[in-house]
Amino acid sequence: MKKYEEQYYFMMRSVDDERIPSLSPDRNTSERKYDIRQFSLGESPFIFVNGALDYNKKRGVPSLKKIPDVLFNGLDLLIPSAMREALLELNISGLYMHPSVYIHDDGKWYENYWYMSFVEGFDCWSRLRSDYDKDGEAINLGGFELHQIYHYAFNDDLLKSIPESQRLLFKMGGSLDPFIVCHESILNIFKSGNGNGIKFIQVGDC
Repeated sequence: MKKYEEQYYFMMRSVDDERIPSLSPDRNTSERKYDIRQFSLGESPFIFVNGALDYNKKRGVPSLKKIPDVLFNGLDLLIPSAMREALLELNISGLYMHPSVYIHDDGKWYENYWYMSFVEGFDCWSRLRSDYDKDGEAINLGGFELHQIYHYAFNDDLLKSIPESQRLLFKMGGSLDPFIVCHESILNIFKSGNGNGIKFIQVGDC
């Protein structure tokens, strides 16, 4: 049987193409505190723009012509409706998705996106086997202790106690870098379509 670290992947923004948008919320979305609150589906969509646009213009980096299906706002994702539908079928605990719009560099609106995050993190990394800053003081945020982690190893006993179907996708808890973690069995959901905006790093390699 594979180690758990070989079964799971961190999902990160691809840096292979500097034209790939790096999302920032518009003023209204930012003021709504979209990243720490949950909103009902009936409320207005979040709106994002390419936060790297001005920087890229100064460096002569052209805009991307074909927008990736998966975009990143920090460590959270924007995904298209087809991916959302596939995830809804899995009934993933704590998964939160809200209608979103991406306004590209040319002013065109892409309204088929959903902001994807989690209500809270799943703290499942091992304090015994992971390499993390044991000497530094953990950051306390919202009642959770967050650590700087250099190399991840899972708490095997904890994962064994939870059915695989209930841990297919989650946000890493207890970490200053709360990556979204995906089980290998559902990677194809995020690989479908134009996927050049995302990369997958096996947890054991990180």
